Amino acid sequence: MKNEYDHWRQRAAREPTHAVAHFNWGWWAARNGRYEEAIDAYQRALVLRVPEPEEVMTNLAALYSDQLGRPDLAREWLDRAVQSRPDYYPAHFNLGHLAEQLGDRPAAMTGFEQAALLRTDDPVTLGRLLETLPKPGTDDARLRKLRHLASDGEPDSLFSLARVEEHLGRYEAAWRAFAAANEADRRQWPAWPEHTIRERYGVLKERPLTPLVGEGGPVFIVGMFRTGSTLLEQMLAGHPDFIPLGESNFWPRQVKRAGGTMVIPADLPGDKEANALSEAFRQHLRSLGVHADQRVTDKRPDNLYHLPLIARSLPSARFVITERDWRDTLVSVFGTRLHPQHGYACDLQSIRGQLQRCSELASHWATQSPNRVYRVSYEAMMAAPKKELSDLLSWLGAEWHEDCLRFYERDNAVRTASVWQVREPLHAKRMGRWKHYEAPLRAGLGDLIDQPLDHCL
Repeated sequence: MKNEYDHWRQRAAREPTHAVAHFNWGWWAARNGRYEEAIDAYQRALVLRVPEPEEVMTNLAALYSDQLGRPDLAREWLDRAVQSRPDYYPAHFNLGHLAEQLGDRPAAMTGFEQAALLRTDDPVTLGRLLETLPKPGTDDARLRKLRHLASDGEPDSLFSLARVEEHLGRYEAAWRAFAAANEADRRQWPAWPEHTIRERYGVLKERPLTPLVGEGGPVFIVGMFRTGSTLLEQMLAGHPDFIPLGESNFWPRQVKRAGGTMVIPADLPGDKEANALSEAFRQHLRSLGVHADQRVTDKRPDNLYHLPLIARSLPSARFVITERDWRDTLVSVFGTRLHPQHGYACDLQSIRGQLQRCSELASHWATQSPNRVYRVSYEAMMAAPKKELSDLLSWLGAEWHEDCLRFYERDNAVRTASVWQVREPLHAKRMGRWKHYEAPLRAGLGDLIDQPLDHCL
């Protein structure tokens, strides 16, 4: 990947009027996390009248929305892409996607509707449109069409259909679609051997977290996916002391360069490498407009597996681990198409095993480093949000602020499968989802469904 980046950067330097060279330079710069450089290269390609400029504009929008926290500029570039080519499907789809992240339901519906008109047989677009509706009718022609299109067994369309069926209260139909989608993924993404996983996580637990040095450092919200990490970051974002980064890709890129993956720990850095990572993170924050005296939250659940690396690189960082009733988490993970590196996510037993390992890591590090690691229970937060948040803020060295409970009024962009839920006040409907699927869960897990995570597999 770096060779391609170097090739196109050098070619663009040799041929400064070559529009496609600048486009390719921008594309590979973005892949390597050089976002400002990518923007400059893309904009130069537009000046040079690159063919199909709408693609460049849509790529610029993705950089601004996904990497640089500027949804306003992302919207501007998407609007320009549509003006350049009104029938450009990716721009309309991304307008719907961006509006969804911002909690703008009418604009999301418009974007997905336009995209669906351009690709009438695309089940993913149709599914996203139906998921955006407050509640589609059971006889909606679009739902009938989605059911027909999903019959080809494509996982994304099956996941979309399953979420819509669940929204309609058709839980048996939803589970059939979830199970079919995961079975299709399991065939192409086999789970890792259990002995390999235990060995690698055993090594991870042997790596102690370096002692906390200083106060007011960044806060990393980590844990298993679907345990309320986005909700917690939204709550903290209401506090004037914290700036949310969302799902930053900074640390996953560093982990990859150090030989790790999303869920497999990398080698620990030496002092020189740790200092370099610390400076690179500061530069990353500056590129996002964050000042040195401002405090950020970085919500990336799978950073849980890289706490020793981050702790060594950022001595003042603290870590908040979100946890939830494992059965609700299991259903939510099973109902979400995660990255292929999360090979456990297609199988009920494997998901429960991964949840158990997450719980063991959380317990281990919170006991070993109580001033660096804090555990937050989703259920406790639902039952007594002010108390739980007050305790967490006190641990972080911050005062209580009432705006933390008005998280649903925020209009910032969020990236989560529960994009509409984080725009709602807290309510009890968030808990006990697993009970809708108790029969298939008991068929797959037996009596384990009644056991805590520390019960032997």
